[in-house]
Amino acid sequence: MHKCDLISSIETCQRIKDMQLLNEQSKEYFNIINSLNSEHTRRSYKFCIEKFLRHYEIDLVQFLKLPQNEMANLIIKYLVDNKISKEYKNLMSSTLKHTCEINDVILNWKKIKKFINFEKTGNETNGRDRAYTHDEIQKIFFLIGDYLRIKITVQTLST
Repeated sequence: MHKCDLISSIETCQRIKDMQLLNEQSKEYFNIINSLNSEHTRRSYKFCIEKFLRHYEIDLVQFLKLPQNEMANLIIKYLVDNKISKEYKNLMSSTLKHTCEINDVILNWKKIKKFINFEKTGNETNGRDRAYTHDEIQKIFFLIGDYLRIKITVQTLST
């Protein structure tokens, strides 16, 4: 990597970091946050919205003004391209669905949900997670400390 490329990368990262993605004074943000009951949900949704917007270097108002098919394509591309868990994809789609619906943007969520597919972990047998083998359990016990080994053994014997 050349010195100019590195400087350009650093400047781009700083620009993204400094970018005001969520204007907390905007009507759109107000609608999202104040329609949620739980403080935990507010924090989770804010995190997801910021992560999504930062990925595309776009602010919330610009995103909500995009044509519907372009918005749907951005959401689908984000869900497909990023190697994230199914649970995180569900959280992200729920967040974006709430963001759109509360701001009167109608998208085809049935279509978008089709792209939240199961990521293979490589630990499946006939589509289901398999149990640990005896050798794998021995390796785990070997790697953990004495305190945890005793605690697990006591808990196993007490059940």
